[in-house]
Amino acid sequence: MVNRGSPHMNPAAITTLVDQWRPETHSFHLRTDKMTVTLQDMSMILALPIQGDPLCINTGSDGWRERMCVLTGGKCPSDTINSKGEKLRVTTGATFKWIEQNFSTCPENASEDEIIIYACVYVWYVITKTIFADGEGNMAHWHWLKALTVMDKNGAGVRRH
Repeated sequence: MVNRGSPHMNPAAITTLVDQWRPETHSFHLRTDKMTVTLQDMSMILALPIQGDPLCINTGSDGWRERMCVLTGGKCPSDTINSKGEKLRVTTGATFKWIEQNFSTCPENASEDEIIIYACVYVWYVITKTIFADGEGNMAHWHWLKALTVMDKNGAGVRRH
């Protein structure tokens, strides 16, 4: 699934919406009227239920690299080398390239815990590549993975740490 890439996006439509967004009112100011995206809109677009308690987590960054290693089953993102041969420290998460290299295919004989890890990493990849993309579009921030791992299937409790 990761190899499929992100869905096709219409750059002109996205640019237009960005130009029309007003952060002070959290709405789009269009020619016809003001419009905002509601929780119900997101529920329909993402096919996610909105019943239950909200997800609240601490997004503090102390020791994030160690916590990410635990959340990804011991696979840890390393520093990367840029085109000039310089070492770049990964400071906020994992690159999409690292996720693709390490989690593109779940092993056939994977345990239930491994399957859960691969599923969480895949959802992490999708939401950070499409919904919560960073400014450069090449990084999955660790706190979204953390959010995925504190939910159980009912959204009610801690799954594992």
